[in-house]
Amino acid sequence: MELGLRGKTALVTGASYGLGYHCARELAMEGVDVVICGRDQQKIVAAAHHINADTGVKVLGTQADLTKEQDLERLVAEADKFLGHIDILVVNTGHPPTHPFSVATNEQWREGMDMVLWPPILLTRLCLDAMKKRRYGRIIFIGSIFGLEPEQSSVVQSTLRTGLNALSKCIAAEAAPKGVTSNVIAPGYFDTPLVHELAQRYATEAGVTQAEVMTEWKHSAPVQQFGKPEDLGALVCFLASPRAAFLTGTTIVMDGGALKQY
Repeated sequence: MELGLRGKTALVTGASYGLGYHCARELAMEGVDVVICGRDQQKIVAAAHHINADTGVKVLGTQADLTKEQDLERLVAEADKFLGHIDILVVNTGHPPTHPFSVATNEQWREGMDMVLWPPILLTRLCLDAMKKRRYGRIIFIGSIFGLEPEQSSVVQSTLRTGLNALSKCIAAEAAPKGVTSNVIAPGYFDTPLVHELAQRYATEAGVTQAEVMTEWKHSAPVQQFGKPEDLGALVCFLASPRAAFLTGTTIVMDGGALKQY
């Protein structure tokens, strides 16, 4: 399928590795010029170099802490200067503190807010008006299945990812007449460094091995395997394309069939 993405531009956050990196790489494979960001300058520059070497498109890697408003403003300004304008915004953020309600502290709730909700809000504010004026824009938030089926052991993420779904719907309702769509992708367990790190954390707390946790998570979905990050990147490409003009205000689950609700 020809997606019609060649010549488009994208800003992808949290893209030095894992899901964010593969979102950026798959967009670049479709001919999209990309700006990516991450907290570690060395890692994000290396990621940009690899994507450029693999695809030949323009790629800029820049350091940014998504919890700092001044970094977000600088990031969008740099992306506008490098790309000319931003057609596609993909917001991938870090993983908030993982605790049940009785354990999560005020500070962890604030940290989760700064990490999960403020970056989508602020980045959309910074990009939306220009997208409306050009009458083309694609806003894609990387959420979580916990935003649809809350997990008791992860109250901060479950609560805030649910809010992300609502935020996206509100943006979609306002922006759709101007040619801008807004959607959330809710991934399940993917084979990423973050999932391996979280599995080790759970294993340590539960007194089991990381391999046991990984096996449990792998078999939590009917497909009996972890998702491939490049497959999520392919879904991002479709949502970012003109082909997805009629798809907005929704949360798309990509979890191997793990969730049971309709």
